[in-house]
Amino acid sequence: MNRAQSDAIGFVLVFSLIVLTVGTVYAMGYPALQDLRTDEQLENMERAFDVLDDNVDDMARDGAPSRATEIKLNGGVLAVNESTEVSIEAVDASTGENFTLNATSTPITYSRDDTTVASTYGAVVRDDRGASVMRDGPGWVVGDDHAMIPLVIAQRVDDRTALGGSSTVLVRTDVVGRGVAADLHSDDVSDVNVTVTVTSPWAGAWGQYFESQGMEPIDANPDDGDVTYRITGVESVVVQQTAITVRLER
Repeated sequence: MNRAQSDAIGFVLVFSLIVLTVGTVYAMGYPALQDLRTDEQLENMERAFDVLDDNVDDMARDGAPSRATEIKLNGGVLAVNESTEVSIEAVDASTGENFTLNATSTPITYSRDDTTVASTYGAVVRDDRGASVMRDGPGWVVGDDHAMIPLVIAQRVDDRTALGGSSTVLVRTDVVGRGVAADLHSDDVSDVNVTVTVTSPWAGAWGQYFESQGMEPIDANPDDGDVTYRITGVESVVVQQTAITVRLER
């Protein structure tokens, strides 16, 4: 074998090794880079929903009449087309005085692949493949003597239920009503018991939140699509409700 043939064979071997290395790096590294990019975009979406949640708080707690939040879609779908329910029952054990409040709200959701971020009842929830966690709570105050339950009830006001793509969407929210929806005060000490049921795709996150507030589980199986927890032995409970409308605009 002469030197020219040896050089040619060496070049082929080196070139083949380079092609194999590049191909391996591409095959293994590109999906990882794509996953990293998707994770970063979802993190950005969570931050956008944190801003949305702050704007909702401005309306529910600080009296702002309206807010507008810009959200960049990045290939996902922003929607206002589902329905969740909350039921709150309170009874004064000494007098029998009671109330039942049922409310239905439409959450604002962003979905991409197997992940959903949602603004619901004044809370922000993230769901990954059916496992949900509450990123920011709804601001309930459950103490030894009193329970304050703020509820943000959202409803869509037009036929636009969802927007997808990569553009920026404006989420416009307006207050249409606010006030005390229900309340109960005991003449005796710590005689009011409150039962709360949430029916939601993210019932697991609500259960975790209720437990963090020291509430007692009555039906804590989120696989059924709802959870029920109880507040036992308080002097009073107040449910503060803010009704808002939601509109998606390009």
